Amino acid sequence: MEIILTIFIVLFIPLLIKYTEKSKIVTVISPIALAYVAGILFSFSTVKLNQEIITQTTEISIALSICLFLLASNLDKLRTLLKPLLTSFFLGILSLLITIFLVYFLFGFYDKKYINIIGMLVGLYVGGTPNLNAIGIALDVPNETIVLVNTADIAFGGIYFLLLLTIVKPILSLFLPKYITGNFLEEELKVVKKTNLSENFKMIFLGFSTAIIILGFSFGLVFLMFDDLNIPAFLIFLTTLSIVGAQFSIIKKIKWKFEIAEVLLLIFSFGIGLQIDFNLLLTSGLETYLLVGSVFTGTILIHYLLAWITKTDVDTLLISSTAALYGPAFIAPIAKAIHNKELIVYGIALGLLGYILGNYLGLGIAFLLQLLS
Repeated sequence: MEIILTIFIVLFIPLLIKYTEKSKIVTVISPIALAYVAGILFSFSTVKLNQEIITQTTEISIALSICLFLLASNLDKLRTLLKPLLTSFFLGILSLLITIFLVYFLFGFYDKKYINIIGMLVGLYVGGTPNLNAIGIALDVPNETIVLVNTADIAFGGIYFLLLLTIVKPILSLFLPKYITGNFLEEELKVVKKTNLSENFKMIFLGFSTAIIILGFSFGLVFLMFDDLNIPAFLIFLTTLSIVGAQFSIIKKIKWKFEIAEVLLLIFSFGIGLQIDFNLLLTSGLETYLLVGSVFTGTILIHYLLAWITKTDVDTLLISSTAALYGPAFIAPIAKAIHNKELIVYGIALGLLGYILGNYLGLGIAFLLQLLS
């Protein structure tokens, strides 16, 4: 009964938000932000849900939504978008490195424990959680510390993620140039002609089926090569197969790919909100919170400053920053929130690049700071 109730809640509330997305309150708050907040609020309820089901549903929904967004992407003008995004992405990495050294010297985090955490944070905010864990293991960091750093990141990352979904773009738009659209998703952004109910179900079925097939192939290739679920490799396969699939005319004819992906994003955001453990957040070490919070906040603010100096447009800044701070999985929700689906495929590409660079930079900075100390 618990499993059935969990599945019902995780699917019903996001679908309800999607159904009411044109209402005034949902339009003002944004469906993604509302789903995220709804998940947080529901986590305080006395209703007992199956956490394993929530985790699995969240992971599957974001993978399928990424796949569907990519299937609808037009890559004809890749170079036009990728150059400014790459520039902004590397400015983000530069902002992180500047912040790391400022925090290290200003707050005196000279102890080996904190140096290791700094190395983990570099891997985390260049790549993602897989890099944080890999660097932690490589530096022989205790499991308790790895969990603590993850927890602190969830606290600050969760708050900022909510801000990204709501007020960050309007504020930054006062200082940064506006993004100039290139209509790179022109086929999907065209108004879909009204069709009968059976035709709509057919399109939804075809879209889901295509995404599930690509998801299955990606899993199969990863297990064939690694005999385990390697997340960065899985995302690379998923992205590559989706991009290749997007070039086939038969897939281009499938409508409602974005509509399906948007529902999946709502499920993902609601699930993320449900998994936040406030008791754990409130009982974690103060020094670790200070270190993670300083690095996280400093990186964002310096990146904003560099974007203002280089006249980077606001959408490019937010997508490249999300790619580094959160990784590929969070690109689609942010792109939807800032109303720019054109940048999804390129943001995911940057996130994957971050996975590649994260371990090298994280370990390198940790070893450098050990030498300095």
